[in-house]
Amino acid sequence: MQQISSRNFLIILLVILIVMALILLYLYFLLNQPPGLPAVQSQQMQYLFSIYGYGTSEDELLYRPTDVAFDEDGNIFITDTGHARVLKFDSSGKFLRKFGKKGFGKGDLMEPVGISVSKDGQIFVADKALSKIVVFDDESGNVQSEFQVMMPIKPQIANGKLYLTTYAHVMIFNLNCEKLDEWGRRGKQVGEFDSPAGIAVDEDDNVYVSDTLNLRFQAFSKRNKLLWVRGKPAKDIKAEDRKFGLPYGVAIDDKNLLYVVDAFDSSIRVLDKKGNQIVVLGGKEGSREGQFYQPTGIAYDQNGVFAIADKFNDRVQVVRITVDANQPRK
Repeated sequence: MQQISSRNFLIILLVILIVMALILLYLYFLLNQPPGLPAVQSQQMQYLFSIYGYGTSEDELLYRPTDVAFDEDGNIFITDTGHARVLKFDSSGKFLRKFGKKGFGKGDLMEPVGISVSKDGQIFVADKALSKIVVFDDESGNVQSEFQVMMPIKPQIANGKLYLTTYAHVMIFNLNCEKLDEWGRRGKQVGEFDSPAGIAVDEDDNVYVSDTLNLRFQAFSKRNKLLWVRGKPAKDIKAEDRKFGLPYGVAIDDKNLLYVVDAFDSSIRVLDKKGNQIVVLGGKEGSREGQFYQPTGIAYDQNGVFAIADKFNDRVQVVRITVDANQPRK
């Protein structure tokens, strides 16, 4: 009797384990929808294609890409943060080249987060872990130079200058990496910053900053005068009155509209230059093409084409966004 009872117990235990495994498998496929489903499209955001890497092996796939940039020819540069490198693709998503290697030597990378490309093909990469900016030459692939900056996050080339966010400041350099200006400090007061992860600059040198851990967006004139603020720090990241979930990358288009990636809301918020919200795109977390899972970086090319670092889906999506700048604000 004892043997029969033990056997029955093992059978029941096995059945329970199988049922639990089936439930977990169902939840996995529910949350990570299989490929082949049509892309999620909307009237204002059209999915074009995705970049997952340049092959099928683990080391050829993107792993936690954080930022993206376009060059003058529409080529796409990606900080493949999890693999400590930069990848370059053409405007259709064809792989062209990789830059950098993991290490602690000159030109090496450990945690490349932000990236920007100058008109003459200089690639500026912010390595947060190594507290430095590494400059690569696009034509040769070689390291041109590097310089130390405490915890740099996002470089942005605009109007012939290098703008840079760090954990607590906005800094401005010329393209020879000589510092021209710096402002801000770490804090929650207006005009202060806490790990700002996005920056955009318009043709008048006005500067727009995603003040990420303060859950707000700040705008400054070229003389560092505060223009406006949207959002505010919150005691709780789940606070109902927060303006942003987690504002991250920001891009500006040729109509001077601002596109702010909201990582926690998996959305893109479109603002005008005065900080008025026009529309929110996305907002439903998912893994289908056209959906996002905690996106971080965004870059604008032309004709409404954007590249978005869909970080926790381990890909970069290229989309076309069409927004009427004159539609009613929300």
